[in-house]
Amino acid sequence: MTNETKHQSIDLASFKRDINLVTYAALHGYQVDKKKTTKTSIAMRSSNDKVIITKKGGNWVYFSVCDDQDSGTIVDFVLNRSSKSVGEVARKLADWSGLGAVPSPAFHVEETKPNSGRVQAVFARCRPVKQHAYLEGRGLGSALLGSRRFAGRVFTDRYGNVVFPHYSNGKVCGLELKNAQRGLLVKGSQKTFWRSNTATKDTTIVVTESVIDALSYQQLFQPADCFYLATGGGVSARQCQLLVKLLESSTKISKVIVATDNDEGGDRIGRRIFEAVDRSLYNGKIVRRRPRKRGTDWNDLLGSK
Repeated sequence: MTNETKHQSIDLASFKRDINLVTYAALHGYQVDKKKTTKTSIAMRSSNDKVIITKKGGNWVYFSVCDDQDSGTIVDFVLNRSSKSVGEVARKLADWSGLGAVPSPAFHVEETKPNSGRVQAVFARCRPVKQHAYLEGRGLGSALLGSRRFAGRVFTDRYGNVVFPHYSNGKVCGLELKNAQRGLLVKGSQKTFWRSNTATKDTTIVVTESVIDALSYQQLFQPADCFYLATGGGVSARQCQLLVKLLESSTKISKVIVATDNDEGGDRIGRRIFEAVDRSLYNGKIVRRRPRKRGTDWNDLLGSK
């Protein structure tokens, strides 16, 4: 083992764990996007990039919304934004971490661990709704929420938040909370999909980013043979696997509509879903549909009508 290899194997591991990637990015031109930030992930923007930063396995990790190949730890963050070698990055981070106290954005990231018992206890105190002021303000009224497609799929908690449950093996495994100020996952949640109700005549799955997008899509186009899956933001490898499993096990689904936002994030999600489905045994049709105007989602389109 060379000195440089030894240096990398020890110090890079500590850099990944100990250097706050939010602080580092902030000092290199990125600003926190408060609207898209939650307790477990920080959204940050620069003039030409957007990254999502979180913690996994004790390490700070990120991915770029604008580039599928740009993700990893702080080491990857520096490598992908410079022409430096790994050894040079190690020395740069060693020098940087030795600067002493540096200003840090006033955001703390909680590393979450699955806790189905906690999630189910929170959900037990929720109740289904057919009307909610926040959703009405987004153009999503009681006729829609009380329809066969969505009845019993939208809830509220004791604080008045809208609640969207995710399920695994028939049990609630995750809860999205949404209000006018922000959206977040209940601590202990695992993301799968939020799902609408299904019908025997359904032949199409519509995949959206948010539940509000799914509700908006239905309100806009009124399809009769579609049911909905919402990813709750970005799409993970596990979610892609779950979608593929659903498609391969169904004999009725002949079409998948990937109805994501018209922005970099929506493009990224679309590519990931298309790649996963292309590698599967599913032989139906898959298409991408998005609002015409760049930077908009389905609820934006609904609000413009």
